Parts: sequence; structure tokens; C-alpha cells
Amino acid sequence: MNQKEEMYDRFFELQQKVHLDNQKKIRVGLKVNILLPLVFLVISFVSNRSKLVFLVLWIVSLFGISFYLLYVEYMDFRLQARLKEFGIIDEDETNALIGNEVVQGLDDINNARKEMVQDIKEKKREIKQEIKKEKEEIRKEKNEIKKEIRKDIRTVGEKLKK
Repeated sequence: MNQKEEMYDRFFELQQKVHLDNQKKIRVGLKVNILLPLVFLVISFVSNRSKLVFLVLWIVSLFGISFYLLYVEYMDFRLQARLKEFGIIDEDETNALIGNEVVQGLDDINNARKEMVQDIKEKKREIKQEIKKEKEEIRKEKNEIKKEIRKDIRTVGEKLKK
């Protein structure tokens, strides 16, 4: 094996290690994002101190953790972009930190949303048709009532004339 191939292999292994470390960082960050606010919440209810202080700490911790997670994701994205640029990995080999299951889940949600929108549109058409039918029936009943009233008025008018 020549020196370039050995360097390529080490670089690729390093990229894999960094990517796996980033996945671990994301998992830990998500856990901290859940646990730290819960700790502040528990402390705020247990202690008799100002709840405002814990609210501010809670908000600051959420922002800090979110920025940390964004930073880790961005650094991994840049690393993968560099590897694509150098031709080390293909476009299809990009590994998302959050996992393909989440991406698939988002696709499933979008498909379900599209189906629900289609069902809603279909129900809307059915309701419009029912409303048209009801309007037509009401119009017919209205005309029949008008005819009956006119007939009653004529009979009353004829009785008055006699």
C-alpha cells in the first residue's frame, strides 16, 4: 500500500470517528435538553425563591443547548461537504446525524398530511353537494308554500266577494 492510500484510509477512518462522535454529542445534547429544564422546574417548585430566576435559567439553558446542537450539526455537515468535494464519499452516502428514521418519519408525516388534505377536499365537495341539494329542496318547498298561500288568498278573496 502506498503512502497516499494509507493517508486516505486514515482520513476516512477519522471522518467516520468524528461522525460517530458527533452522533453521540447530539444524543447527549438532546438528553440534556430534556433533563436540565426539568431540573430547573423541580428546583423552582421545591424552593421558595423567585420563580423568575429559574425561568430565566431555563430559557438560557434551552438557547445554549440549542446553539450547541446546531453547532455540532453544522460542523458535521461541513465535514461531509468537504468529503463530497474531495470525492471521498458519494452524494448518496451522506449520513444525517439525526438518523434516516427521522427523515423517513418526516416523509411519512408529509404523505399523511397530503392524504388528509385530499380527504378534506373530498369531504368539502360532498358537503357542497349536500348544501346544493338542501337549497333546491328548500326552494321547492318555498314555491309550494307560496302557491298554497296564493291559493288561500284567492279562496279568502272569493269568500269576501260573496
